[in-house]
Amino acid sequence: MSRSDSAGRAGRRRASRGRRHRDAAPAAGVAYQEDEERGYGGDPRGGEPYPDSYAERPAEEPYPGEPYGDAYDDGPYDDGSYDDGPEEDGAPAGAEPLSKAERRAEKKRRKREEKRGKSAGRSPRRGRRAAAAPAAADPVSRFSASALRKVSVLGDRPNQVVNNLAEQSVRKRGTVVLGVLLALFGVALVALLGVLAYLLVSDSPIGGGDEPRLEMPEDGHSTLLPTVYQGSSEEQEIFDPIATRAEDAPPLEAEKVFGSDVEKLEKDDFTFVLEDSEATDTCTQWVWGEDLGQSLVDAGCTSAARGVYQDEKGDYVAQFTLFDLADADSSAAVAETLDPRNLESDPGFLVPMQEGTKGLHEGYSQASVQVMGHYLAVFWVARTSGEEPDKDTSMATAGVVAMDAAVWVYEEVSRAKDDGGE
Repeated sequence: MSRSDSAGRAGRRRASRGRRHRDAAPAAGVAYQEDEERGYGGDPRGGEPYPDSYAERPAEEPYPGEPYGDAYDDGPYDDGSYDDGPEEDGAPAGAEPLSKAERRAEKKRRKREEKRGKSAGRSPRRGRRAAAAPAAADPVSRFSASALRKVSVLGDRPNQVVNNLAEQSVRKRGTVVLGVLLALFGVALVALLGVLAYLLVSDSPIGGGDEPRLEMPEDGHSTLLPTVYQGSSEEQEIFDPIATRAEDAPPLEAEKVFGSDVEKLEKDDFTFVLEDSEATDTCTQWVWGEDLGQSLVDAGCTSAARGVYQDEKGDYVAQFTLFDLADADSSAAVAETLDPRNLESDPGFLVPMQEGTKGLHEGYSQASVQVMGHYLAVFWVARTSGEEPDKDTSMATAGVVAMDAAVWVYEEVSRAKDDGGE
């Protein structure tokens, strides 16, 4: 069969197909009208019938490239069943068939229209569905996904975990602060213990200076009261120049009070020799009895000195003690408390200085007390054996000789007179 015959036959078939479509159109319209009268309408939802634009749109080719019609028209199996319809090439029914070049031009034109529609943001009118371009990821979505991935590490309850971490951080800071405070407390405690140890070793008052303090001697000392006590709380006029202690007065020193002038005390055939001497800034350690110790503190006793004597034959022992008080009235008050006959205060007296001698620790003894301005002098004598004295005057002589140990106090009176211009 020649190509011209095949083209003519295809054209006739398309013309007859177009006529059949035109003839069937009124019937379709009648069917739509009948459905509308029944209440269905052309739209399956009961709305308006489908618009005519759907019927008028030319069908697009399902695949790119050459239509199947050309291949079949030119092939040996062309029997007219694969001829293109009039809407295939966009030619109206009854029109002359398009040549292959015209069909190609028509396809290019359609492709250009589709491209222009895509570039303008419009979807292609019909045809194969354009491949959907991947949508840009939403920044919020990306952030949410990233946050979920990070939070998933913390478990199903991230808020609780975060709160736990915050509490742990607060506890950690509290632990650090507590450790610093404990360290500072430890340093302060060590420093305080060091100060207390220094004060105990140095035997210095906590308040510093010359403030008197009550420190009674340890247990085990003698509590012997003198059998005979002589003394008066009245001040003698000779000691008026030293009635009050000067504010800058130095404490008593054993070397000064028991100097070379009093190393030997002699009268007639009786001689006392100095055995030992000492001084202290804690007067209460040399007495026993709480009332007596408190009276020394109240009197402002800041220092004291004492020395012990024995005669050359070793029959008698004497102890001289000198207390440095604030003034003459304070000295008189201590003298009253020291008196064993005073029933208004508890008993109390001096602690013996010499341990190896029985006298002054037990047995018979005699004591005399004298107020010497702001000083209080106590003279205490006994037999070294502690026995009662003989009927002779030896004990009385020992007491008188012991009073010569207070020479330094008379020298103080002389110096005070010189400083006063008298």
